[in-house]
Amino acid sequence: MNNKELEASFRKAKALGDDIREMESIDALAAYRQSQMKIRGLKRTRLHNQLIRCAAFLAIPLLLASLILGYLYFAESEEEIRYAEVISTMGTVVRYELPDHSVVWLNSGSKLRYPTVFQKDNRNVELTGEAYFQVSRDSLRPFYVQTSRQNIRVLGTSFNVRSYPADQEYTTLESGRVSIHCLGQDCLLRPGEQLRLSDTSVVIVPVRSENYIGWKNQCWVYDNCMLKEVFKDLERWYNVQIELEDESIGLRHFTGNFRRYDNINTV
Repeated sequence: MNNKELEASFRKAKALGDDIREMESIDALAAYRQSQMKIRGLKRTRLHNQLIRCAAFLAIPLLLASLILGYLYFAESEEEIRYAEVISTMGTVVRYELPDHSVVWLNSGSKLRYPTVFQKDNRNVELTGEAYFQVSRDSLRPFYVQTSRQNIRVLGTSFNVRSYPADQEYTTLESGRVSIHCLGQDCLLRPGEQLRLSDTSVVIVPVRSENYIGWKNQCWVYDNCMLKEVFKDLERWYNVQIELEDESIGLRHFTGNFRRYDNINTV
């Protein structure tokens, strides 16, 4: 073997020895553990991604269910509004305090319907007949009186509303202000004014408000009023029926006042 061949063999032996030393320097156990950690990390990532996809898939029906339940809850809450009625029978006058501490007097043959708990943004009542209201002021919750043809909006006010079936309808303001919507019009009343409503017209006239609210104190005042209107009041107050043999009598006008007597014959 010449020198060149010997040198080549020596280089191969050295390279082989370096490879063996490099292989011996590798920590197989640590490499194995590191590989296992990477594998577990990949598994966790895949599981996390799968959970996210499942959560996204489940979120849609959960959202729909929440919306449906919410709708049913609030719809049921609205349907659960309970109403009460106060009725003043013929021949009686009833004084009543509402849930907001407003006070109402109901004239004979009248009915007031209202929710047992007023809403957060309004206080609505429905009236048939005649009533005098003293409304507690609440700027956040306007007070509304609904009749067959009027929608009356007030804050803190004293006023009288007359809305008997087949009679002329009118609202008389004693204090404060009221806004009335009727026959497609919006009208504003000031103290000492009265809105008179017929089937086709709306008229606002100045009046003495005490003439129209004395009934709550058992005192009736008439100023040039037709007798047929007086007789209607007497029928309600005394629970009787008055028949006129001569209809022209009912067209006569009467001015005067009297307190309630126990017997209609005295009247």
